[in-house]
Amino acid sequence: MSEIVDDDGGRGYRVRRQRRSVIVIVVVLLALAGAFYYASTYFRATEPQAGPCTTEPVVVALRTSDVSLNVYNATNRSGLASAASKTAIDRGFKVKKVGNDPKKATIKQTAQVRFGPEGEASAKLLLAHLPGAVGVNDKREGDTVDLVLGNKWKSFGPVPAVVTPTQTLRPCPTITVTQ
Repeated sequence: MSEIVDDDGGRGYRVRRQRRSVIVIVVVLLALAGAFYYASTYFRATEPQAGPCTTEPVVVALRTSDVSLNVYNATNRSGLASAASKTAIDRGFKVKKVGNDPKKATIKQTAQVRFGPEGEASAKLLLAHLPGAVGVNDKREGDTVDLVLGNKWKSFGPVPAVVTPTQTLRPCPTITVTQ
């Protein structure tokens, strides 16, 4: 038999072993890099994508708790304004004053709702609760409205259905430019 004699003193074995270790380390590093790349693409794919949007402002519906009113009696029936104010409070309105009509007007309808430019939305909401009532813009300051009860007053009407606005599109981002 022949014997293989290694003339380099065993250095060839060490070189092969070091080469194998380097290859294993490189393969492991490449596998880790691939795993991190895959994970980063997964997280990038879940970021919100830009889609359709709207520039229309969101309109918040006026609630009865946002309406301040004065309840006045323009008839000869005593206690009418007090009874009506209790019903208004039960419906969520904020009642400030209760008494006789300071203008001493004769109201032939069921009621008259007096308001100014700032109280127009409040008056429309109150008129929705009062069938047969008439709105009168008296150009007053502020958003307080007057509910003046007339000769045909019996009671508040049925509670109207509350319409809630629905917005199907998200608001577009706005950019403010300053100079």
